[in-house]
Amino acid sequence: MSDQTESIPGEPASTLDVEAHTSARRRAEQTRVSILECAKAAFNQRPYGEVSLKDIANEVGVSAPLIIKYYGTKENLYEAQLDFTEAADRLSRVDFADMGTHLARLAVTSADDSPNSLVRKLADAGGNRHIVDTLGKVFRQQVVAPVLERVATESLRESSRDAEMRAEAAMSMVIGLALMRRLVTQEYFHEADVDAFIEYYGGLVQCVLDGADTADTADTAS
Repeated sequence: MSDQTESIPGEPASTLDVEAHTSARRRAEQTRVSILECAKAAFNQRPYGEVSLKDIANEVGVSAPLIIKYYGTKENLYEAQLDFTEAADRLSRVDFADMGTHLARLAVTSADDSPNSLVRKLADAGGNRHIVDTLGKVFRQQVVAPVLERVATESLRESSRDAEMRAEAAMSMVIGLALMRRLVTQEYFHEADVDAFIEYYGGLVQCVLDGADTADTADTAS
């Protein structure tokens, strides 16, 4: 006599089969999350070239081939763990009129080892062209794009015609300032000077965001 619990071809899967499949899928998703968390910690702590898939696999307790199965390459894993949304969310809560000063203050006062620092991530890329391009792509999607949208709808010159140019120019000024502070002029930013500099530079960034001439802004303020 045949076992009455045996599956019959064409019949729906048993409850046990469905539960087993669901459990396996849940474990796989948890493993993916663990891999991303470990990858983020590793890439935040060490330069890209010093991190290996084997290191991450050992930390998670899986094999490197499993990471390759999920993400394909180390470059793909790096892109998957990149996340600037926390910084973007904070920026979204800043009044548009204060955005220039806010961005300038971040560029001048943020810690060099901040995990959200684009400049630090670029330095840690070690000249890897693929990683540099990936950083640019993700930063543009997660940070520059929301700024662009606000420029088009909230600036003094509410126009989408040149909003992209203004958003990119403003963010370039901020990233350039962060880079110069880190590499060249850090000693200049003494506590006594920093607020005046932030007000000055933030005003320039705000002019770009607003689409206003610095001369016009100065006349209005006088």
